[in-house]
Formats: sequence, C-alpha cells, structure tokens
Amino acid sequence: METEIYTIMNERESTFWWHVGMRKIIAAVLASYAPQRQDNVILDAGCGTGGMFELLSSYGAIYGIDKSNQAIDYAQRKGIARQLFVGSIAKLPFADNTFDMVFCLDVLYHQRAGNDWQTLREFQRVLKQGGLLVIREPAYNWLRGHQDKLVWTKKRYYKKELVSAVGAAGFKPLKVSYLNFFLFPLAVAKRLSEHIYVSKNIISKTFHSHWLVNDMFEKCLSLEAALIPYIQFPYGLSIMCVAKKK
Repeated sequence: METEIYTIMNERESTFWWHVGMRKIIAAVLASYAPQRQDNVILDAGCGTGGMFELLSSYGAIYGIDKSNQAIDYAQRKGIARQLFVGSIAKLPFADNTFDMVFCLDVLYHQRAGNDWQTLREFQRVLKQGGLLVIREPAYNWLRGHQDKLVWTKKRYYKKELVSAVGAAGFKPLKVSYLNFFLFPLAVAKRLSEHIYVSKNIISKTFHSHWLVNDMFEKCLSLEAALIPYIQFPYGLSIMCVAKKK
C-alpha cells in the first residue's frame, strides 16, 4: 500500500462515509453473533491504523498485527489495543486456541497478504473451539479501478470463492453477504469511466468526498447495517463472511 494512504486513512477514518458505514455494519453483525464479554480475546488481523479498535474494545481485549510499521505506529497512538505486533497474518506469533474472535477486514486481497489458504488455516489454529471469524474483502475482480492500484490489490473476491476457501480451512459459514449494495450501480459506472478518464490527484481524493455526498452515502450504509441481520445482499462492492471454527 502507498505509504501516504496510511496517513490519509488515519486522518479520515472517523468521518469518511465508507469507514463509518462499515463500522456500523460490523457492529450489527457483532450484536447478532458475538457475546459481549470483557474476557473475550480478540485479534484484528491486518489491523491497519486501528480504525476498528474502539468498536471491538467493547467485546474484549484487542490484539493487532500488521505488516506495516507505519500502520502499527498509528494504531499504537490510539491507546486501545492490549498489544500490537508487526508481522504477517500468514504466520501469526500466537499459540493455538488463543482467541475468541478473529477479524480480517480488507486484508486478504492485498499483494503482501500471502496465500489465502495458509492464512485462513492460521486463523483456524489461533481461534478457540467455536471461535468466531469475520472476514470482509473487496468484491468482483472485474471492478478493479485506480484505487486498487493505490492499495496494492492482488485480487477481488466472489461469494462462492470466499465461502469455499473458508470452509476448506475448517470453518462453518454462518452468514455470507455482499455489502455496499445500494451504491453498487454508481460504483460500477465510476469504475467503468476510469478506463476512459484518468483522475488527477487520486491519492489526495482517497477517503474524501463532499460533505453532502459523504452524508448521503453514509446513510446508505446505515440502512444496510439495519438490514444485514435479516437479509443477505445479492451483490455489492464488498463481501463479508461470518464463520465459526468447527
């Protein structure tokens, strides 16, 4: 990932519609599937700048790992996680059966994330029996755009592909759904237009939009957060899988 992206992410993750809305969706998922106990031990695998820490902290003690020293530095400054590590999610520095929950949010897609199967098996190893795994990844490889280059996208995922990988690694999927459903048509139009028009200052525009657009898009994801406990969206910009260790 471009180093500037971590700085921008850290600055804007509390206000940008995508981050705010996705946190609401994860909060809705946690309310449905996760026990809210302070003795839970939680791993944020590929924690980035720690944007999920505040939400996850109400469910237990947080440990985070990321390959980027810069990201870990930003995450450390938040003062929420119990312990942070610089390292690979494909080779976790934790004992077997350590965690009650593992979150891997937009990480497997990354060029430096390593082999998917190996990583998922590591999650299976460090989770306790019956532990919860929550994965979210970008959807549809044909939706690649300029931003995928900035964040070093290796691949985008399809539902069948992600479910198959999770199952093969020793998990039972509990819920699988595409996300960012309502904004999908706009996103497709934008990505297709990028093949014709190359935007300038892509990095500076990342995680930034006009306040009115930001508010409207956040409301779209808030609606999805309200609906996600009851339905599965048939398509969207992202895909989420909630699974339990067999």
